[in-house]
Amino acid sequence: MIATGTPPHERIQNDETRCECGQLIAKVKDAGLELKCKRCKRIVIIPFAAIEGWTGQSSR
Repeated sequence: MIATGTPPHERIQNDETRCECGQLIAKVKDAGLELKCKRCKRIVIIPFAAIEGWTGQSSR
């Protein structure tokens, strides 16, 4: 077994952000950040342009 210092769930998908427990927090999509409401299960996309101070590219 090789230890890389990166949890296995972070190595699977670079476009996903997960908690240390493995719970999915957000996904990076071409349109922006994709979040899922824990209560109603709706998916909300926050456009990169709507993020104050965002200086990165809008697409990957």
